[in-house]
Amino acid sequence: MDWSCLGHAMWLVEAAGLRILCDPLLGPEHHSGVFQTVPRRRVRASALRPDFILVSHRHPDHFDVPSLHQLALLDPDSVVVTPDPLVVWAARALGFRTVHPLPPGQRVELDGVRLVTTPSLGVDEWGVMIAAEGAVGWNHVDAVLRGPDHMKDVKDRALAGVEQSRVDLAVVRWQPMLEIAAVLGRRTGFPYATYGDLLAQAAAVEAVAVVPGANGAAHVPAFGWMDRFVFPVPEARFLRDLARVCPDATGLPLRVGGRYRVAPGQVELDPAGAAALIELEDEGAMPGVEPALGDVPRSVSWSEGAGGTESVPRDRLRRYRPLVMPVLRDPNLGGHDQARMRTRVHAWIRQTLADALARAWPGMKISQPLRFVVEVVFPRAHDAFTLHVGPNGTRVSAHYDDDWDLLNVVAGSMLWEVIEARRHWGDVLLAGALRAATRAYAVDEHGLRRADVAEIFLYYGLPYDEAVEAAVRTEVRSLVGS
Repeated sequence: MDWSCLGHAMWLVEAAGLRILCDPLLGPEHHSGVFQTVPRRRVRASALRPDFILVSHRHPDHFDVPSLHQLALLDPDSVVVTPDPLVVWAARALGFRTVHPLPPGQRVELDGVRLVTTPSLGVDEWGVMIAAEGAVGWNHVDAVLRGPDHMKDVKDRALAGVEQSRVDLAVVRWQPMLEIAAVLGRRTGFPYATYGDLLAQAAAVEAVAVVPGANGAAHVPAFGWMDRFVFPVPEARFLRDLARVCPDATGLPLRVGGRYRVAPGQVELDPAGAAALIELEDEGAMPGVEPALGDVPRSVSWSEGAGGTESVPRDRLRRYRPLVMPVLRDPNLGGHDQARMRTRVHAWIRQTLADALARAWPGMKISQPLRFVVEVVFPRAHDAFTLHVGPNGTRVSAHYDDDWDLLNVVAGSMLWEVIEARRHWGDVLLAGALRAATRAYAVDEHGLRRADVAEIFLYYGLPYDEAVEAAVRTEVRSLVGS
């Protein structure tokens, strides 16, 4: 059984004559241009020829609509399998003839291959264990579990499902990312407990070989400063730590263009075994990703030697330096007209957001009015609104109230794109282009009580899941022409 790493979380598994493609991401960028693969590469889609396409969940680095569209055009008879109803809808709309919704904890018998979907605490999300020819590979993808005991229980159940006793190759979660903590003003110091738990979970698999999965991306230059918070652990450090917590396992790097040959009790890495499936972009396409902050060297030139497939090491672009957050700026990646955007955004704040906060205020469990301040940063304008929300509804004024209870700051062009269903909140948040802080509370002789209100209060005007579904539907329809 061969597992070929094609970048980020994309794998092609070849087993018993079947070709199983996991989380296809064919181009060098995703999240509507917020992230780029490292190294930047394109996948030769016509060479993949998948019998099955597995999409683990709806996050855009795993569920890339343009990639699915390209694969549907090449072969609409590839079978798509996913736990997520939004992915089911999109795959069918893009032209795949056979799409199977499959929840976690299910076993699938193929011709010579057994497959079990493994659970996650996340909604509509799974990992996948694949067994063939006596060998077992387990791709955790982004699945979240409660700890090492939960990991061991999930592993044992899945192994029973594929009728095997040991995992040979485990592709594991390993990076304790801090991007959400950063934009919400929380602690961005090294996450000892979280990282220790991830190491313990990896050790609990007791695999023959372990590969650090996913996290094969960096922000594009416009948002490169965010990489200071996203990647606290370099891959080499993780592999070194892994060797200490589970010395019986072999730690292997995530090698883009590499092929992992999985046999019972043995995993071998051919660093260039799948190089024919990808096309690396020039080093010049991989600029330093922190153009606004000059204290990190920009040089990214590096070579692995003869036969290597990586032109730039991931960790040269992703240095953990969580002490500086630059002022938010709007890059306006789409080059949209500022006047048009401002008119639409102002109306949305004054009407849609104001009405939604008024409806939500009774559930915030506070008797006094709250002041919600929105700062909207456009390329050549900086707007501020204070929304006074209380029992009599919402009053909006066009100024910044320093005595705010909740503060949201957002890039105007990206907010406009969310409102217009051209992208969704996840893109804005992970780009560092949406930031939030709260000090909403009531205080009396009994002490201080925090208000029950979301820090990112823009979501009241357009809930996160609704924004995701609207953006996906817009993208699908634009690709299929309906």
